[in-house]
Amino acid sequence: MKILNILFFHVYNAYYKDGNYSNDIPHLTAYGIVACSLSMLFTSILLFTFALLDVKLAKISVIILFVGFLLLLFYYFFYEKKYATIYNLIKDSKWDNFRFKIASWLIVILGFVSVVVYSYLFNR
Repeated sequence: MKILNILFFHVYNAYYKDGNYSNDIPHLTAYGIVACSLSMLFTSILLFTFALLDVKLAKISVIILFVGFLLLLFYYFFYEKKYATIYNLIKDSKWDNFRFKIASWLIVILGFVSVVVYSYLFNR
């Protein structure tokens, strides 16, 4: 969960700017980016499942996994405003540095790229 918190913090902080919002609701924007990206990383698991076991899940199963993960993360970040707790916990800690910021954004980008790879491999 620590990695999830660090990832959320760096995306959230890109929009929050220490209270100077660059949009109206930075916590919801950060949730949308992180949750969608991590849901899409499930496609990597699906690719490994296909490569190792030659099992391809039905489209409805994939959709249920994605939506379930989105709901789970929504609960995780927003129940009792945990996004604020995460921000205060990681702000000015050893996790709040440029190296982790780059790593967090690379994970987000990897999540979105994995969908392209998944689509390419299964729709040829």
